Amino acid sequence: MLEKKLHFNYKDIFLAPRIGLSPKKICIFILSNLTGYIGYWVLSFLAMIVSNVNIIEALYDYGLYPYLAGNDYSTFSWIIFYFGILFWLYCLLISSTAISSLTIRQLRGEHFHSINEAIDDALKKWKTILFSPITFVFILLSLFLIGSFFALIGRIPYIGSILLAITYPLYFFGAIFLLFTFLVFLSSFLMLPSLVGVHNEDTVGSVFQSYKILYNQPWRLIFYNLLLLPLIVISLNIFSWFYETGFAMINFIFAELIGSTFSNVLSYATSILNIDFILDNISVLQNFTFQLKTISLDIIGFFVFLFNETTNLLVSTLPDLTYNSDGGYITSIETVSGLIISIILIFIYISFISYGFSILAVGETIIFIIFKKLIENEDLIIHNSSNNSIDDDSKNSSIDESSAKVLGLSTEDE
Repeated sequence: MLEKKLHFNYKDIFLAPRIGLSPKKICIFILSNLTGYIGYWVLSFLAMIVSNVNIIEALYDYGLYPYLAGNDYSTFSWIIFYFGILFWLYCLLISSTAISSLTIRQLRGEHFHSINEAIDDALKKWKTILFSPITFVFILLSLFLIGSFFALIGRIPYIGSILLAITYPLYFFGAIFLLFTFLVFLSSFLMLPSLVGVHNEDTVGSVFQSYKILYNQPWRLIFYNLLLLPLIVISLNIFSWFYETGFAMINFIFAELIGSTFSNVLSYATSILNIDFILDNISVLQNFTFQLKTISLDIIGFFVFLFNETTNLLVSTLPDLTYNSDGGYITSIETVSGLIISIILIFIYISFISYGFSILAVGETIIFIIFKKLIENEDLIIHNSSNNSIDDDSKNSSIDESSAKVLGLSTEDE
């Protein structure tokens, strides 16, 4: 199969929504989001139990969307809660790695790599995906501790101030490197799945390549991601329109044919899902991120602001799959039916969110392919295709040789 021809510039970013609209890619993110959500849900309520919160009341108050807020929880509860968030993030990194592997194969003309194979490939590299961010955290903490140690040396009487003056340039450039490392750490979450899924980097290689990409292509990295974000929002809005229109068509037909039974079932199902809870409580997440500004530098405040605005944009694209009936008595059979439909609606919303993540993963993969071409003049698509053709030729030659042996012939006789 012929590989996809790229321009190796910003034009290739526009391929992300189309390539991301793939059942295999969306299914992978559905699995990862479902796994991450279940882990987050369980750990969030476990965190509440640790702080002696009544679990029945907590289930009634939070339902499908638990979170911690306020000062009523212990430190251990917050640790459990944040571990749930990190677990969900780790599931997304694993699935993004699988998507990157699928994308590079699709770009070079291979369309038969299955979901199981892609997930297995990503899970084999779980250590790299886990320890690469941890390595950056270790580097940041090491730089901070080294700076703190030398700052304490400055308190030594007489010679402390002299040593501080002599080594001040080291502190200055060390602070710059610390800031640069922090930026690399943030950008690595975008590039890491591509580094592992496309280029098969290990932990050290992923860290080194993350530094290299941000150092060599900082403005392209910013510009390409700023270009990718509107594509995600526009694509999700179009996707949302299809979801809402299909939902409305089904409701209109079924409500006319079935009547109040359908209205009761669907109204009960959407009340369980309670998507308005997310829209009404998105400020909780923003209030938490806003508090980070009080303990951080202005650069972190900028990223917090960017995160909040991006969250508002993405939440606004959620399809409105709500249904309100006139009320009335609901039977036990209708209650069970409503529960089943609510589970289906959960999967529908997860599939919608997964499409957004699919566009992001595909876009970052394309960006990485562009950077490898610009920085090292390496075409990953042709390189991988040539490797596969060599492997195929070697397999064919080995088959021919084995056939000749079976027939009792030598290659010269043939």
